[in-house]
Amino acid sequence: MFFFLMTAPFGIEPARYQMLAVIPNYLLILGAVVLWFAFVLLGIIARRYEIVLGERTDWQFMIVAPTGILAFAIFQFVWCGIAGNMMLPKGGVNYGAYLLFLVSGSMSLLANFRFYRVTKGK
Repeated sequence: MFFFLMTAPFGIEPARYQMLAVIPNYLLILGAVVLWFAFVLLGIIARRYEIVLGERTDWQFMIVAPTGILAFAIFQFVWCGIAGNMMLPKGGVNYGAYLLFLVSGSMSLLANFRFYRVTKGK
């Protein structure tokens, strides 16, 4: 944990900065990576379902759709983890990262709904 300790650039004590900025940012990054991994794992399951039963599941779309979630985690890691900022910078980078997350989440929802319809039997 000592590795992640950073001094606050605006004068609050380091322990409070850890609780308010550093730890939540790393938890957000970890959560986004776990979410991405879960969607990719579901795509692999859909691929195996397609191989075994011979029904088209669009597993490629299921694996590509969550890429924006991983990109969001990378943006967050670069700007908040490495650079030590509390938030993504204003003026485009934050909107781009959040838009990637939204589009990727929506596409993942659509892909998983399609797979659900295949498994349900239409």
